[in-house]
Amino acid sequence: MNLLFPEYVQAYIENLIDSGKSKLTLKQYESDLKKFINWLEKEKNSTDFETFASLQAEDIRSYFLFLHNQGLSQATIRRLASVLSRLMKFHLLTAAEEIHKLSEALPMRSLTENDFITAEEYKRFLETLKTKDAELTKKSARNYLLDRNIAIVQLIRIFGLTPQEIHNLTMKNINFAQKELILQENETTRKFIIEEDIMGHIRNYFFSIPPLFRPKYHTLDPLFVAFNNISYSFQYDYDIQRPKVLSVRAIQEMIKDEVRKIYSRQISAATLRNTAILDYIKEGHQDEQVMKRFALTSEAALRRYKQFNKTVFAAKEINKGNRHD
Repeated sequence: MNLLFPEYVQAYIENLIDSGKSKLTLKQYESDLKKFINWLEKEKNSTDFETFASLQAEDIRSYFLFLHNQGLSQATIRRLASVLSRLMKFHLLTAAEEIHKLSEALPMRSLTENDFITAEEYKRFLETLKTKDAELTKKSARNYLLDRNIAIVQLIRIFGLTPQEIHNLTMKNINFAQKELILQENETTRKFIIEEDIMGHIRNYFFSIPPLFRPKYHTLDPLFVAFNNISYSFQYDYDIQRPKVLSVRAIQEMIKDEVRKIYSRQISAATLRNTAILDYIKEGHQDEQVMKRFALTSEAALRRYKQFNKTVFAAKEINKGNRHD
């Protein structure tokens, strides 16, 4: 733990440790809170609890605007807002309730063509995912995970799931017989019918896990299990007697590694998800349906996709008119 944190932040981090948060999660929390404390010291010339507790909505808005001007993405700012909100709730501060609204109110960057993947790019990407590494001198960890990687990419591209949502999937969320994936968040239920092609990859991956480490049906065991690339083995958390869950970072890095093999431009999980959202909008679904299906937290987020869709449509109409002239 960072001993340079003020006592009220240290107390919160100790609470996270007691709750069983992983070292990776704790490291991310500390990094996010450090950004806030550095800003607080610069902005208020003090990081004591009285200064922290007296922050008003206008102060929080200034912090988020500072992050925005640093070039951070809206997704990153939302994560930082969530961490700050939890810190404030831990200390029972009323400002915690306004944080998410303030972060969402920031201007969002307009989407461009680079935020999406074309059908041809996606087809080539899948072909790369299905190709084994031809290593002769040693085993390739990647070759053990082809079905897993394909399934993850398809869940993001076809259904718009986020790496965090994939990380959170348990065996209670999936029904192999009915080919269903059901996500329950608060009072909202999202149900996805999984095509046989995708379900086939999930099944192949599932049964590639040795029975001793394989997630058990209808339990909170993770659907996607962490894999050790050195020992070529699936990981098990003996402290909680459950397979170890695949991390969000591992999902993101897997996609980046595969992309680097064929493309020089950046294609990430967000690129795949963006394309899924845009496709759904193009199908003519109502705003409420789009927001529910992809768990969008604000209408501002939805407007970015609709605006991009209008821009592309207008450009096509202009090009069509030019061809007729």
